[in-house]
Amino acid sequence: MQPIIFAAEGTEEANTMNAYMDHVWDGFYTGQVRLSRFPVIVHATRGTVYDVTFTGTPAQNMTWKLVGEESSAGVMIRIAYPSALSRALLINGKIIEYNQWDSKLNQYGEIKF
Repeated sequence: MQPIIFAAEGTEEANTMNAYMDHVWDGFYTGQVRLSRFPVIVHATRGTVYDVTFTGTPAQNMTWKLVGEESSAGVMIRIAYPSALSRALLINGKIIEYNQWDSKLNQYGEIKF
């Protein structure tokens, strides 16, 4: 799934990230034993949009964490999945319902939980 490209919408800013090498090999592929982590610094002002592109197959289960000093910090993450499978958002063990389309923004609105 790596490298992962993390790009801010409307700017030239893009970070290409790799995880540490997994030293267990199963033939041609890694053994997928190591938990891959991709830390990135973002401008976390609400309304900021980041596009995430995986250069390989995305993981079936991902955990995202935003750490910030301001309680108002937030970003929108858009992931270009290679298929049209259904996805769910799970926060603190609870499935979050789909957010409503915002015609003013011409995209889905903020997730409320």
